[in-house]
Amino acid sequence: MESSKMLVVFTLMVLIAVSSVLVSGNFASGEASSQLCFNPCTPQLGSTECNTICVNKKYKEGSCIGFGIPPTFNYCCCKN
Repeated sequence: MESSKMLVVFTLMVLIAVSSVLVSGNFASGEASSQLCFNPCTPQLGSTECNTICVNKKYKEGSCIGFGIPPTFNYCCCKN
């Protein structure tokens, strides 16, 4: 019983350590990654609105980009 509790605690600690390394990434603080894609583009969220959001997030530009083969889904993508 005691060893099973220790095994569970050890496993949880390993999972927390691994997930914190994966989430932290290797970006310099305050510096945006080279590309970020998020919300699907809609009639309300077009390329102009996407560009405004991206510039506010300290990216150089943003636009709606199609994904899929053929491109059927458009997402707002910000670029450095």
